Amino acid sequence: MARCVAVGYPEGKGRRVARRRYFHLLSALAIAGLAVACSGAGGTESGAGRSPALARELAEAAVAAPDASRLPILFVHGSLGSGSLFETPAQRFTANGYPVDYVEAFDYDASSSANSVEEVLPDLDAKIASILKATGAKKLDLVAHLEGAALSERYLTSSSDRANRVAHYVTVGGSLAGRPPAGVPTLAVWGENDPTRRVEGAVNVRFVDQDRAQLLTSTATFREMYRFLTGTTPHTTDVVPKQGPIEISGRALRYPMNVGVRDARLEVHRVDPRTGRRGANSLKGYFHLSGDGSWGPFRGDGASTYEFVIVRGGEPDHHFYYQPFRRDDHLVRLLTSQPGQEIGGGMETGPGHTDLVVERPLEWWGDQGNADDVLSIDGKNVLNAADAPRSKLALGVYLFDRNSDGVTHLTMPIPAYFGIGFITGVDVFIPAGERSVEVAMTPRGKTAHRSVLQVPAWPSDRHRVTLHFTGEG
Repeated sequence: MARCVAVGYPEGKGRRVARRRYFHLLSALAIAGLAVACSGAGGTESGAGRSPALARELAEAAVAAPDASRLPILFVHGSLGSGSLFETPAQRFTANGYPVDYVEAFDYDASSSANSVEEVLPDLDAKIASILKATGAKKLDLVAHLEGAALSERYLTSSSDRANRVAHYVTVGGSLAGRPPAGVPTLAVWGENDPTRRVEGAVNVRFVDQDRAQLLTSTATFREMYRFLTGTTPHTTDVVPKQGPIEISGRALRYPMNVGVRDARLEVHRVDPRTGRRGANSLKGYFHLSGDGSWGPFRGDGASTYEFVIVRGGEPDHHFYYQPFRRDDHLVRLLTSQPGQEIGGGMETGPGHTDLVVERPLEWWGDQGNADDVLSIDGKNVLNAADAPRSKLALGVYLFDRNSDGVTHLTMPIPAYFGIGFITGVDVFIPAGERSVEVAMTPRGKTAHRSVLQVPAWPSDRHRVTLHFTGEG
């Protein structure tokens, strides 16, 4: 459980409950109560006897209805980041009544060769103007993560017109301001490496056992963000599964420059979760990629497993596998690179072995004892104190057969990848062929939360594979 210290809210703010949300909550509780009463009439006295379908229905009944009076939220990521880091918080906001298209993300070049802040500001201007036009709102709330704070705070202080478009500012682990920028009401969330930092005149919250991505995705941080932005406590901090069809959309980006993939197509396939392979009539979406790489939405369901594949003429196909989506998700980011270029270009390829990238928006730990993460490939855990120390802050694990020698070496990480921020590399031989690779993730020693993705053992000379697990700190 996160430990929180130094919380300072203006007197009474957390006790103001919007009337509209109050009636939504009463309606949800009434529906849930009626459903419980009906199930009890059938002889069931506790939740233990409910069917999975009924349990899911009860959970969804308690979620707040979409409320267009909310202010839209724009997330700005930090170094080597993308909008996908906000997927889990966004789904928590929508579970509490935010319309799904009211929570957006701004992607920009956050690599070492990034443009200057001043060069990025016009793009941020355009993004904010687009959101305000689409929602009809006069202002939005701005959430910045780590190095994204420098860009956001420069935006706020560069002109009064820009500051007047922002109602609230939330900075997670990265503020450089001494006081709320341009006087915009500010929440500053600090983690374990910020024992004394604060923004005078802002609401300052500190979680002494969290850092970076965990700080952004934790339920504790979400609770404080929601309270600050709305003046109320959230009805739920869970990503509550949605009933019925779900909408999925996002962008295909060349990482880490975060420029759109062009002259390509994106296919979305429903796959067998037992093998990761496509069956008959598997194609569920087909999009031409151009411009900023935007695609979708496509209508899916929360019970299915999907494969996204970027197809570019003369280049390896890039396959992405996700856990089943629990709610609408408009912040999917398919991060790819050109062959031999950018971060993915350093992976050694060949017809006899499979290369994998496993990512999640939560740091991988291999040196924390009982709190270690387990990432197993065909039953073999590949994380340890050498390749995934907590201090590495790795969000992506690049797995390939270094030197193509057919041998797995786990005693030390691959130096070229371990030297890149928020990434680690592991020398693992994964035989390619007509079989499936089992990739299992157990987060922070929580065996009850073990997740498994099965994927085809694609040969790495013609295919690239990325697996995305959810991260909830």
